[in-house]
Amino acid sequence: MIELKCNCEKHRHEIPTKVIEVSEHAIEKVPAILADYHRIFMVADENTYEVAGRRVEELLRASGQLSHTLILPSPALPNAENIGKVLIGAGIDTDPYDINAFSYNPDYILGVGSGSINDTVRMVSYRLGLEYGIVGTAPSMDGYASVVAPLLNGRAKIVYNCTIARHIIIDLNVNAEAPMPLLLAGLGDMVGKYIALLDWEISRDLNGEYYCGTVADMVLDATNQVSEAAPYLKDRDIETIRRVSNGLILSGEGIAFTGSSRPASGTEHMIGQTFEVLDVEEGKVPNLHGIEVAMGTFTAMELFRRVYREIDDPVVRPLIEKYLPAFDRLEALQRDLQLPFTVTDKDRFVKAIIKGRTFRVRYTILQYLYDRGLLEEYANDVYDVVMKKYFYRTFKEQFPDWEA
Repeated sequence: MIELKCNCEKHRHEIPTKVIEVSEHAIEKVPAILADYHRIFMVADENTYEVAGRRVEELLRASGQLSHTLILPSPALPNAENIGKVLIGAGIDTDPYDINAFSYNPDYILGVGSGSINDTVRMVSYRLGLEYGIVGTAPSMDGYASVVAPLLNGRAKIVYNCTIARHIIIDLNVNAEAPMPLLLAGLGDMVGKYIALLDWEISRDLNGEYYCGTVADMVLDATNQVSEAAPYLKDRDIETIRRVSNGLILSGEGIAFTGSSRPASGTEHMIGQTFEVLDVEEGKVPNLHGIEVAMGTFTAMELFRRVYREIDDPVVRPLIEKYLPAFDRLEALQRDLQLPFTVTDKDRFVKAIIKGRTFRVRYTILQYLYDRGLLEEYANDVYDVVMKKYFYRTFKEQFPDWEA
């Protein structure tokens, strides 16, 4: 169990995670870390099995701890179909068949993968009442230590409260070899925390919402850590990957400590996840979550900057001012890294901002603008600003006739 003492109204936070192992060659430590379990059900997809799952399976079989393995087709989206496959595949039927018997269940579920596998296994773990752990294969999101699972159910994306991994095992050698889009997705997921924390402070001061300064500072420190390491991601050196991986885990712990994604998810996630939902509603495979969140982050930054310039609010304006230096750093970082964008159509972009306000019940700058009758105007105007300032280089390459 991990415990955090603080001076908020809760005084103390705790989560049931037993081990967080972030190191080189961490995969080799899996049998020892999971020594208390003897019927481990391992879940991976075709890609993550080749990257790390095959070796984990070999180790657990050699130690006598493996029950069985399920390999999902890639890409294994966190949807109802894959959750059903894992749920059905979790137990082993008795042989010969006995009408009085029940499926022989494992004593532990181990996911090998990143966001999609983690969220899929998390839900099955929660529903079956079985502890689970994750061997992470990419620093692509902050959900390893989270307690919520954004799942695709039908043509909707719904955030479910679930359980938390009891063991988080990150092999830095594996993470360092992750595809660059996954590394950028992890960065995109993290830089959005500046927006989430600002939204949380605004709601605290305007609505009296619960706020924990200790957790907020922890997430802010993690975000700064990842942002500072970001320019060196392309080098894939172990220490940079360690800083990014640790930062992502700390952000997830912030969610777990408060029992809410509030410290790590605000306007940027509500817009980014609406981009994903629009794709799902049209039967498309959504883009990487962190890439969508990055676009939501740059959009939210410009909404906040305009509020700061135009609305003389004695509560909100000083809070925005505190985060403006972070916004400037992210703008400079984007000029260097050029995180990709996914939405070029203005109508779709504006729709995501307006619809994003209701993605979940949460007070953010979107609700602030809506209450003042400004949301639609701001949403329409911010499109050109975001495209010209953050995505002009790649946008111009794809659309040479577009005027900046």
